[in-house]
Amino acid sequence: MMNDEELLDGAARVLAGDHSASMAHIAAGIGTSRATLSRRYATREALLKAVAVRAIDVVDGCLAPADLPAADGAEFDAALERLVTGLLPAAHLYGFTARDATVLADPEFRAGIQRQDERALGFLALGQRLGRLRVDLPAYWIWYSLWGLLDAAAEGVRDGHLARRDIGRLVLASFLSGTRPSPAA
Repeated sequence: MMNDEELLDGAARVLAGDHSASMAHIAAGIGTSRATLSRRYATREALLKAVAVRAIDVVDGCLAPADLPAADGAEFDAALERLVTGLLPAAHLYGFTARDATVLADPEFRAGIQRQDERALGFLALGQRLGRLRVDLPAYWIWYSLWGLLDAAAEGVRDGHLARRDIGRLVLASFLSGTRPSPAA
């Protein structure tokens, strides 16, 4: 029997591919019965809210490397790499919940996203002050760019175009090449 985290992660993967998936479609997509899914989550809305809560919890855990009050360049770089690679498994959760109207209408979810954004933006601003990230890009752009790459990686894996073992390297290389300052000529 699937635990709640596995069930919610599976539901998020199905929903990331089809935002309008029915409970029956979600159940089939995660390899369980509609009855089993309905026993745990009586309505689709209850399931969506549970996926949103899971997304907030998982991303909160992934943001731990961003909680550096101060750092040098090497510490920041190591924390940035841990953050990027740590967020990879959360891409499907965040990718779905950040676009679903039902979830976005929930004030608790919106507050959780705002809290996460503030943590991440503080971390990215530290990287800019240390000269490790471009200062000509708004921190929000850098944060949104990272999520765009993570979402693309999750979609590439889901569609069978990318190998799961390769996406960490691909996301990190793409992210860093666009956000690192150019070396002085």
